[in-house]
Amino acid sequence: MSDTPDSMGGAFPPPKVRASRPGRFERRERAAADALRTALRDLHMDRFGAVLPRAEEIEFTFRAKCRPGEQWVLRFEPPLTEQAGVQLEEAQAGWGIYRAGRVYCFRCDSSACEHSRPPTLLSVFAGYAENGAAEWHDLGQAFLRARDSRVEQLFEEPPRVLALMEYGRTLRTRQLYSFGRASRTYSILGQVVAGYFLRPRGGAPPSADRRMALTFQVVETRNAQGRFALKLNLLAGLADEVALREWLVSEAASWVHRARDLAERELEEIERRMGMGPGGAAPSAADEMKRVPAVMRRLVEYIERGARQSRRRTRHAQDRRQAQRPIHAALEDARQAGAGSIFHDEKSKAFAVCGPQGRIHIFSRDGRHVTSFEMRPDAVAQRVRTRRWRPADADEVMDLRSAVARFVPAPNAPAAEAHAGGGGIRAVRFEGSRGQPPDPTAGTG
Repeated sequence: MSDTPDSMGGAFPPPKVRASRPGRFERRERAAADALRTALRDLHMDRFGAVLPRAEEIEFTFRAKCRPGEQWVLRFEPPLTEQAGVQLEEAQAGWGIYRAGRVYCFRCDSSACEHSRPPTLLSVFAGYAENGAAEWHDLGQAFLRARDSRVEQLFEEPPRVLALMEYGRTLRTRQLYSFGRASRTYSILGQVVAGYFLRPRGGAPPSADRRMALTFQVVETRNAQGRFALKLNLLAGLADEVALREWLVSEAASWVHRARDLAERELEEIERRMGMGPGGAAPSAADEMKRVPAVMRRLVEYIERGARQSRRRTRHAQDRRQAQRPIHAALEDARQAGAGSIFHDEKSKAFAVCGPQGRIHIFSRDGRHVTSFEMRPDAVAQRVRTRRWRPADADEVMDLRSAVARFVPAPNAPAAEAHAGGGGIRAVRFEGSRGQPPDPTAGTG
């Protein structure tokens, strides 16, 4: 009998093929990936708890330096924890959740819950609780907590207007990482609490408390496309948001409107210079963010200075100074401005008229002149691009011109006569330089 495979009734079994072992580099790559995976998991657990990021997949970018002459020693610059932490915060952030006039509540994961707005007219934002719930207290409590000796002035008659700056880190002292302390969904960089302002009586009885406190928050958030944004969020206890906007553009509070507007323009400039996107920040981002506290300090100064001057001036002094001011520039610019030079402010619901030489005039819907200032063309384009301003349509332009026409004095009529019959229009000409913002209290009354 032949001992060939066929004669034995079958073929020899195939030789065993040994699985190829990964090379040394592949093994070390796997080990490095596993170590990095564990580090990222633990870092996320420490900062955010067991709640997974909103994004299903996160793209990380790390920077490291290696010294071959020193046994190839490797170090991360900045440290790995810092690099990974920033990118995890980006992944954890919610997009498009910012809501003007509301604070974000991490407990309810909402800007529309009962915690997201001041419960009373005297309330200002107090900070976050351990579970991320937004908390409020009276303005007087904020000054007591800061050990500010001026607190007694809040209760004078009429009350003095005081402002206090608070850093964002103090507002998150009690907040736990697992309830949004490090999140960029709504990161409060700082705030200015101010009051007491006297709100309009409206239909309230004469004995009603007219005092009102305001919170101006500088907020880092993300828009609907995930891009970095800086906002100045105004929080007030007025249930009627329309009433708040009308009060801001009224003669009684025009200096508050100017102070807020100047702070917003400075924040818009910081946002523009940073050029931050979802994948990271420009090299100058850290330096630019250091400018935010200075913006808040100037806002405190603007509010308190405007309040002092408003308190000091009598109505007679106001009328006398108004008679010396050139109101014709604002009125004439409004009459001659083309349709492409008139914008509607989506936040204040007022109209912005762009005149020659960078002049900007703000008019209320009924044609009253609120304020004037100078603005560079790129700043105007920024407001249009961010949809803060939109071009007024033909009907709005016609209505505004008709409203403004009611305040235009007759030929050769003195300016004082125009003011007497013009319902208290205001004309303020700012001569601020490009490097220094104009004084928002100039010409207040």
